[in-house]
Amino acid sequence: MSIDHSIKKLYANIGKLITSSLSLDSILEGIMEEVRKYFNPQNWSLLRLDITSNKLFFVIVEGIEKKAVEHIQLSLGEGIAGTVAQTKKSIFVSDTSQDTRFSDKIDRATGFITESIIAVPLIFRERVYGVIEIINSHNGNFFSADEALILGTIADFAAIAFANATMYKRAVILANTDPLTGLYNRFKLEKLITNWENPNDLHRRDYDQLEKIIAIVIDVDNFKEINDTFSHRTGDSVLREIASRLINGLRDNDLAFRIGGDEFLALIRVDNDCQTGLLTGRIEQKLQGTTFRKDNETNIVKLSTGISTGNIRKISEIIHQADLNMYEKKKTQKNPSPNN
Repeated sequence: MSIDHSIKKLYANIGKLITSSLSLDSILEGIMEEVRKYFNPQNWSLLRLDITSNKLFFVIVEGIEKKAVEHIQLSLGEGIAGTVAQTKKSIFVSDTSQDTRFSDKIDRATGFITESIIAVPLIFRERVYGVIEIINSHNGNFFSADEALILGTIADFAAIAFANATMYKRAVILANTDPLTGLYNRFKLEKLITNWENPNDLHRRDYDQLEKIIAIVIDVDNFKEINDTFSHRTGDSVLREIASRLINGLRDNDLAFRIGGDEFLALIRVDNDCQTGLLTGRIEQKLQGTTFRKDNETNIVKLSTGISTGNIRKISEIIHQADLNMYEKKKTQKNPSPNN
């Protein structure tokens, strides 16, 4: 009866962990702590499966030196963990010396001796997120089949946490990005403006007070004519091309937004005014070559840009001024001075 009660308590604690936080790291750490308390293994770990490389790597490691395994990756089918990830089935080995699937790769790297192991996959809706392993019981006995079943249930909980974190991350991305161009959207911009202009959220560092930012507003001239003459599909293609060129002209830490139907914004942090001309010139050069083909003809897309710089704490004013500068430039291009 006491065993049943302890299992219920274990599952209840893990259930609370999953529903109490959106932080995957804290949930997994809590789950693995519950694993430690219930099973009392000499060594326990959680490996995550990278879907790009199909390799397992250690996320949480206890009982051995983490630095010894942080760069080790296991292929699908390699060792017990790799076999579990590949087959999507748990493996319980009471004596590893009698199992040909066992690889001593980790033991050789750490000096640890694996005798008994339970490895279970983290699976949710047919997707494998990783593997949980517990190795060698502290009481000197081998693990049991019942313990393998319990660890498998724990892995199911952990897989749900992985799936929830993945869905949450996707939701955040969708909420902050423009689906057509992949750039940040106005919602993301408004959040940044709030953070930068709210003194309660600032990092109190001297250079924060001096940090400058360049705002570049880009508008497509006669975009309605492109849609009306060549189709909305062509118009969408033009917007994606502009977004691609804008990204290619920016540095990794610069920001790009689609803030309206045919209006874009780039925000560039700079250390001094000397960088302004170089950075804005590079972006304008990238954008100048924007074209689209229709009926075997190449059509040039004309753009108007407005630029403004200032202290990042006044970002709203800077963006507004860049917008005014853009419209002034557009007006000048439509109605050039007689002296020009």
